Amino acid sequence: MDEKIKVLLDKINMDESSYPYFSDAKLVKIKINSKKDSWQVFIEKDDLLPIDIYEELESKKHQLDEKSSNIDIIMTIKNQDLNLYLEYYKVLLKQLKKKLKVLEIYENCMQIEDNYLVLVVSNEAEKEKLENCQKEIDSFYKRLGYPFNIEIVVRHEENVLEEIQKELENVEVPLPVVDKEKKSDPVEKKVRREAKDPNSIIGRGIKEPPIKIKTIVGEDNNVVVEAKVFGIEFFESSKTDFKIITLKITDESDSIYCKVFVREEDEYKRLSKELKEGKWYKIRGYTKNDTFAKELVLNARDIIALDKEEEKIVDTAEVKRIELHCHSKMSQMDGVADENAIVKQAMSFGMKAVAITDHNGVQGFPHVFNLVTSYNKKLAEGEEPFKAIYGAELTMIDDSVNIVLRPDDSIMLDDTFVVFDFETTGFNAGGVDSIIEIGAVKIKNGEILERYDELINPGRKLPEKINELTNITDE
Repeated sequence: MDEKIKVLLDKINMDESSYPYFSDAKLVKIKINSKKDSWQVFIEKDDLLPIDIYEELESKKHQLDEKSSNIDIIMTIKNQDLNLYLEYYKVLLKQLKKKLKVLEIYENCMQIEDNYLVLVVSNEAEKEKLENCQKEIDSFYKRLGYPFNIEIVVRHEENVLEEIQKELENVEVPLPVVDKEKKSDPVEKKVRREAKDPNSIIGRGIKEPPIKIKTIVGEDNNVVVEAKVFGIEFFESSKTDFKIITLKITDESDSIYCKVFVREEDEYKRLSKELKEGKWYKIRGYTKNDTFAKELVLNARDIIALDKEEEKIVDTAEVKRIELHCHSKMSQMDGVADENAIVKQAMSFGMKAVAITDHNGVQGFPHVFNLVTSYNKKLAEGEEPFKAIYGAELTMIDDSVNIVLRPDDSIMLDDTFVVFDFETTGFNAGGVDSIIEIGAVKIKNGEILERYDELINPGRKLPEKINELTNITDE
């Protein structure tokens, strides 16, 4: 280990178990700016530090000089691993929490494109929020040795659809790679010679035990899973005779796309009927990085239908609760559950009502109404009917407009600020109505310092309703 690096680590009381991660490191120089009371420590390394070691280094660096307000460790990395830089994005997000507030929106924005790190967002408002943090983002990655600024791009939904269409026009059907040397592999022969299962939908029987989807991490020529289908997509190429059925499957540990490739029209129609959403299947196939999906996909060789019952959740509460604010999949980007499934679950729990209050939409109302009406018609005399409560959560302002100008990090309650209010001749302040009173108080530390109040003559008679609301008269 570089002697200077060891002195640095000793100085900040770094855990000795972390020292091996600095074996390839070299302390180049240290710059101290006494006027700005800041330090810059320059380190050269072959590889980027693991995140936990980096966080330990960052947490202890201030022991170099406890009086200094700012100590930056700036790295030069020889072997730049973009995937590891991508992992560091979650560390950056924690540092931006004050500025970005709802971090979940930005969790998956950082991507690798053409060997560069890029932040991809879905609308201008998200882009503007990230641009407000551009300086911190670039500075964070520059300190980690990434030499480029991070570009922020907007990918609107219509652009994504265009990209998908282009991909579909040039779709390539992935086929398993057969290694000639493995043809005589007795294990492989055994797998393919198993008898046809009576529940088989594709291929032969499957004797191997399944693995959890969450354990699938790369390409593998023999993968077996048990999973439920929660979505199905169909594609027929106009340029080839291949047809593709894409199953969205989950085993509750994780989810993955499963593709079935078919040539014959009759077989395609049969599979389209037999592969059903909500059913469980045992699937054997091979995983491959799919050029269209741009992720790991399971390509099916054998599929067996399973008669599997899901564990039923029971509500044992004597007094049942009522959910008064439930969002369904009809709330775009704000809900994922089917509205009928929500109501059916509430009914099975013995609840007497549920409120569907989707965000900016009421598309779920007809489905819920039909379900509840049908359910109540079948009740025996004296049984209490189920009640559907219909509502909506509406956005009343354009949330892409900044309502805070010139923001800073000061604590407002410690500052001196003014709270003010207007009374007007009516409810159309942006149109025909005008101000009839201004009231204001100046506050600091919770104490009122000054008060201000002024009546203003609008030049016309006040409506009777305004007299009642404000107690302000023409006199």
